[in-house]
Amino acid sequence: MNKIDELVNHVKKADAIIVGAGSGMSNAAGMAFWYSASPLFIKHMKYFYDKYHFEGIFNGFYTQFNSKEEHRAFMLESLKMILKISPQKLTYEYLKQLIGDKPVHFVTTNQDTLFKKFFPRVNC
Repeated sequence: MNKIDELVNHVKKADAIIVGAGSGMSNAAGMAFWYSASPLFIKHMKYFYDKYHFEGIFNGFYTQFNSKEEHRAFMLESLKMILKISPQKLTYEYLKQLIGDKPVHFVTTNQDTLFKKFFPRVNC
């Protein structure tokens, strides 16, 4: 039995589920713009990448911008990416399907708000 089958069996037998996840879940869903200059990051942050050479949104948060306007523009573009870009892979859909109707509690940074989008009736 492989690890995925083992996980599915444990979830089926469980009365309730606790999910612990952070930015690794985002990366697994193809949202690889937090820590690296991925194609998705470059697509939306090319101006800032070319000018300041930081890789990933988190590094941008610690960048000293040349003006308040550039900083605001970076923050707005970051928020737009975080709130508007849909997952590039079905990772959250798979998790939702796996959990089904079982009671669930999430321990997560929910930094990308995806848990709230996919599990809106659960506190994240």
